[in-house]
Amino acid sequence: MFMRRANAGISRLAVALAPFATVAVLAACSKGPPEAIVAPAAAAETAPGGDDKAGPSDTVAPAGVDIAKFDDFQKKVFFRIVNSEPAICGKAESLLASAKKDASCRRSLAAVRYVAKLVDQGYTDSEISEALTKRYRGTTPKIIDVAEAPMKGSPNAKVTLIEFADYECPHCKRLQPVLRQILDEFQGEVKLYFKHYPLPQHTYARMAAEAAVAAQKQGKFWQFEDKLWVNQDSLSPAEMEKFAKESGLDVSKFRQDMESKAVKERVQKDRVDGSTLGLSSTPTLYINGREYTDNRDTESLREWIKEELAR
Repeated sequence: MFMRRANAGISRLAVALAPFATVAVLAACSKGPPEAIVAPAAAAETAPGGDDKAGPSDTVAPAGVDIAKFDDFQKKVFFRIVNSEPAICGKAESLLASAKKDASCRRSLAAVRYVAKLVDQGYTDSEISEALTKRYRGTTPKIIDVAEAPMKGSPNAKVTLIEFADYECPHCKRLQPVLRQILDEFQGEVKLYFKHYPLPQHTYARMAAEAAVAAQKQGKFWQFEDKLWVNQDSLSPAEMEKFAKESGLDVSKFRQDMESKAVKERVQKDRVDGSTLGLSSTPTLYINGREYTDNRDTESLREWIKEELAR
């Protein structure tokens, strides 16, 4: 999650005051009570690891990176960052030099495009550096057990999405149309697994997860899950049975499975898997084992998917 400048088009005077602006964070349902946010001490924005003077540097963007609409200040920020950040693939050269000269490191060019996007949105040098680190550096894929998780998409897809979600989390609900759009756009190239991560503060979240697992046992997980999202504000036990009937389930078997030890252990297994990964909020999404750290909109997720397909 990254702090944002209050307005991408603000004056340089306002930029100097940005550390005192209201902090905005990527919306999510937290595992516990949110911690108080302490504003950092005011400090001048500088290039990562250096001062505000870029020194000798390249001031021409690589082909395919459009910065024509940037004003002079945005261009200064852009070139300061791409000249000071190292290449993504480990060579001893700047990110910009790698993007322009190293055809074998396509991720450097993707990273430069990402810097341009964040500069355009008003992020500061330090925030962009943090974003690059989370997305492109130190990203050893996690091994996540999906043996029993319901899957949607092509089994042979190159890109695997794993979603940890809570049925009472409104932010999880808002992610669903984004995931549906991605699966529609990348048919045959993307598959999605679902993992349950009910949060303790949500009254019916665990019961809804157990009901979804019971529906999965009858091959109706996705139909039943759709009803849980649509009716997120009314997930009572009575509603669970109603959804089961509407989904064409054997209601008697559904009741038995919901109360079974196997179903309850299955939900708990997903919960433990998430905790082992360090999850603290929902939704959390992994792309080929790497945690997705960008905005939860179709355009941003689409960019990550395309980068994975181009590897």
